[in-house]
Amino acid sequence: MSGTSLLFQQLRRKQPKSPPRLSAGVALGLCFFLSLGAILTQDPVALGCLSVANLALLFVHRLDRQVLVRGGRVCLWQGGMVTALYVLRYGMAQGLMPGLRISWQLLLVFLPGLILLSGDSGSRMLNALGKILPARSAFVLTTSLKFLPLLLTEISAIYEAQRLRGARIRPRDQLWPGHWGDLLHCLVAPVVVRALEIADNISCAARTREFGRFPRRTCWPDDQET
Repeated sequence: MSGTSLLFQQLRRKQPKSPPRLSAGVALGLCFFLSLGAILTQDPVALGCLSVANLALLFVHRLDRQVLVRGGRVCLWQGGMVTALYVLRYGMAQGLMPGLRISWQLLLVFLPGLILLSGDSGSRMLNALGKILPARSAFVLTTSLKFLPLLLTEISAIYEAQRLRGARIRPRDQLWPGHWGDLLHCLVAPVVVRALEIADNISCAARTREFGRFPRRTCWPDDQET
């Protein structure tokens, strides 16, 4: 199945047996303000409150646990890298706590979006965004958001395929600068090419479906959902 087919399958997939308890519009607003709060504040107490709010959103909003686990691994890796760089730059005494705080903030910035992407279908998001944005802008934004999980899947497939071919692209391989060429030619370049190919296929599919002919597009299967 092509990347475009996978994307449109995500955009029009049926709701799970246990649908999200929150409407797409409410979830979108909550995620926006939670991420904005994590960007604006540096107070540990405020960050703790935001963490509790994110945990409550995780409990209330239905989500795909596999996506959450994958995202959690990325956040942990990112947090470890940020903390390590702060420790290397400022030393253990002065760099550890600021590094952990910045890592905490980054986690709280990206976690609400991860919850939203894994818990809501494309049609629900499109309906919610269509109430505040023009139909074309709502479609582009929804497709862009749903494009990210698809791109992560493509990156994982390319990574595994290149590893089987003997490419030295594992994280520990990158400790040696001589292996950076493999990372560029065997992973970065194919991912960029694949992303451009999928984007072009999506554009062709939208034109084939005469996108833009009508002022308001309909969504299947949950057009009537608010």
